[in-house]
Amino acid sequence: MSSVPGRGRKEVEAKGRNLLLLRSGLTLALLVSALSVQIREPELVFPVGIQYLYVAAMISYGWLLARYAFWGSGDVPLPFLILQAFVDVGFVSIIIFATGLYDSVFVFMYIIIILLGSLELYMKGAMIWAVLSAAAYVTLLYLQVRGVLFPPGTTTTNLGWSQFLRPSLINSLGFLLTGVLSGILGEDIRMARERMQDRENVLQSLETFHKHVVENIPSGIVTVDTKGLVSLINDTACSILGVGKGDVTGKPVGEILSGLDQGEDHTDRSFPRPEIVFRRSDGAEIFLGFSSSPMKDADGTVIGSVVIFQDLTPVKQMEERVRIADRLATVGELAAGLAHEIRNPLASIAGSSQMLRETPDLPEVSQTLLDIIERESTRLNGLISDFLAYAGPKLKNVGPVNMTAMASEIVEAVCAGEAREKGVVVEDMATRDIHVEGDAEQLRQVLWNLVRNALQATPSGGSVTIDLFSQIRHRQRYVVTTVSDTGNGIASDIIGKIFNPFFTSKAEGTGLGLAISQRIVHYHRGFIEVRSSPGGGSVFSVFLPEFVESSSADVSIAGS
Repeated sequence: MSSVPGRGRKEVEAKGRNLLLLRSGLTLALLVSALSVQIREPELVFPVGIQYLYVAAMISYGWLLARYAFWGSGDVPLPFLILQAFVDVGFVSIIIFATGLYDSVFVFMYIIIILLGSLELYMKGAMIWAVLSAAAYVTLLYLQVRGVLFPPGTTTTNLGWSQFLRPSLINSLGFLLTGVLSGILGEDIRMARERMQDRENVLQSLETFHKHVVENIPSGIVTVDTKGLVSLINDTACSILGVGKGDVTGKPVGEILSGLDQGEDHTDRSFPRPEIVFRRSDGAEIFLGFSSSPMKDADGTVIGSVVIFQDLTPVKQMEERVRIADRLATVGELAAGLAHEIRNPLASIAGSSQMLRETPDLPEVSQTLLDIIERESTRLNGLISDFLAYAGPKLKNVGPVNMTAMASEIVEAVCAGEAREKGVVVEDMATRDIHVEGDAEQLRQVLWNLVRNALQATPSGGSVTIDLFSQIRHRQRYVVTTVSDTGNGIASDIIGKIFNPFFTSKAEGTGLGLAISQRIVHYHRGFIEVRSSPGGGSVFSVFLPEFVESSSADVSIAGS
């Protein structure tokens, strides 16, 4: 197929469509003119001449329809473009013959089709159309001089050779000059189109490169105009914030990144806060670290600002793990000493109390004191056991654990015991089996702690709900186990302390339950999130890396 280097498909279609419209317009003008003359001045028109004009119009329209049917407004193969030249020249030649040939005033139409040819094939097309036009006109005029052709309304010819040579030379020279000039103009147009297309290709490449860089950079990018409205947001930013591009584009940046819009002019200075806590639409809280800078055009005029941010939640969690590890380093060293220094005397105390009970005729007051000694010894022994469990839990029997089955067993147990006695409804919302890899007994202890805390925090008539689902967080798939209650919630001033060892708001308890649970979850490469509002209950979410089982036979059910 004929093609011009550097020409885009849209440009080719636009050019082809314009040429089709021009030729259709010429043909339509011819038909309208012929009909107008035939209707208004019938005595001036020879019937045979009108028939020739209709024939010319039919040939032109027929070819245009065939061209559009086969190639539409796109590129036409070179052989058929040559055929187009013959059709154009034939069309004009019939008009000139029908309107008197030598006396015709439509010779200028050859110039029109030469210009059309220069648009088809530039210099090559202009010269092809010019040579064909000159040859056709000279041939027709020669045949008229020789008496071979007689225009409609004439039967003889009175033309001499001088009348043949002068218009033949003048018009042929005019056609050829028109071809040269229009060809030069066409080549200039072609080169201009090529340069323009090259620039468009460069711009498109730069735009594609820019898009790939922006979309693949592992940081969130948001551009804001001078009105504080979001003009661009990349995929990473949407993934971090949990939003869609269409939902945030054109909205105030303060609605998307709360904490950035501080009523300041952000187009000429950095945003005042380097880090914020952001709550996603799914309720999860993440830490964002960001920087911003003015966005300027080529003239240095500020046209907005660029905000670049990253999800610092994994970093914060790592820092928290490091703090916990540092805090437990000393605790672990003390744990072994505590076991020997406290448990050995404790065993002696317990043994001594048992021996004293065997004393005959033991007074009632002594019996009461011995009960107190045994009870407190048992409590102190449990406290030491919890303390040692918190200081250094070890993963013993690691394997696939069916968290759905574990949750179901715990729900059945609490429904038959504490929940029924207290009048609390416990619901298990898990619908499909989800597995993690870890120590089933320790994970059971975590879930038990959370469910029992939820039961204790829920008044009679309330409900506790357990749910399990998968979620991608920080580019990793986790199994999320949520335990939610309808209690009074946790006060904002203590929610940051609930995982600290020995911190408790209960009258009874060691304050190690949540600390142990968090420690176990950390050993399983997971983390715990808490959402709570005063009077609105609490939601504890345990995130553990999901285990993709290779065979269902290898999966243990909650340590059974």
